[in-house]
Amino acid sequence: MERDGFVFEREELFKIADCKYGENAYQSPAALFCLFDSMSRDPFSLDKFRLISGTPLSYNNYCDLDRLLQTMTHIAATFDLNCGSTPFIAVGVKHGNACGAGVHDIDRHETIKRTVTGDPQALFGGLVMLNFAVDVEEAELLLSYKTEVRRLLDGVIAPWFSPEAIELLKRKGDKCRFVANSALAELDRHSLDKEPIVRYVRGGFLAQPNYTYILDINDPDLKKYGAVKEIQEYDFMLAKAICDTSNSNTITIVKDGQLLGNGVGQQSRIGGAKLAIRTAKDSCHNYSGAVAVSDSFFPFTDGVETLVVAGITAILSTSGSVNDPKVIDYCNQCEVPLWLIPDTKGRGFYNH
Repeated sequence: MERDGFVFEREELFKIADCKYGENAYQSPAALFCLFDSMSRDPFSLDKFRLISGTPLSYNNYCDLDRLLQTMTHIAATFDLNCGSTPFIAVGVKHGNACGAGVHDIDRHETIKRTVTGDPQALFGGLVMLNFAVDVEEAELLLSYKTEVRRLLDGVIAPWFSPEAIELLKRKGDKCRFVANSALAELDRHSLDKEPIVRYVRGGFLAQPNYTYILDINDPDLKKYGAVKEIQEYDFMLAKAICDTSNSNTITIVKDGQLLGNGVGQQSRIGGAKLAIRTAKDSCHNYSGAVAVSDSFFPFTDGVETLVVAGITAILSTSGSVNDPKVIDYCNQCEVPLWLIPDTKGRGFYNH
């Protein structure tokens, strides 16, 4: 069906799974429905994710799974576009927002280490998605790396699990879900969801194109005020993908392929900066020398000042504020590279 420029393929809905209840216990019944068209051709449609062990997925689990897919596909697309290949990726979420994320070109174990040590407190009871198989060694890292007590996860999503890994990660009452989809091992720039986003509002719905902006380091519209090191460019890629799939407003701090602090859902830019720094500090990270990404422009210099004073050494944002010249001038004075993409092209508001 096409209406006013949007194409909605709603020929038939299929119930895939019943949920015990919705977001809250009083919201019952609840269920997952999928479109016939998505079921037939989209390898990442939620019906393609197979529960192989553990309690059935909850409504909130399905919401987190969908959000994980947005973040994972954006990371994969960004690196594939800019580097020509997809690294090992692991992302942990709580309430849909990344609280741990890591990438590495050759070492899957280092990827897990970076993820589980991102924000350990927030990851407790969260979900982790990986684009590589989970065997015993990977399971042991997910379970106990840098923690004296067993790390409790609500679920792990990966292309494949060994029976031994499942046995190791199992929780009492089968509360850890193990979900497999082999397509996760093939993530690249073509894995983004391009179907329109439909959101219920009272009396109707809002519709918009999906979130498909990917940072292109060589984009001529990307204005570069100062040069960055190769590792900072690499970190910009990870941070932008995470930032653009976290609840706005967001400031995201990344260092050496690891998410250190994700300041999400703030009503001011400086609030996001302070939250990202505090999150990194509370997790005992050394964020001096890290990069920061903002999902939209800085309306004043206070946000970048907060980041620079904390030790951030490169910033990626958008342009479009009347105070852009002041922000640029401040970063130039502090010798902190500032890269700006037009707000009309690369603004990263998400789940407004």
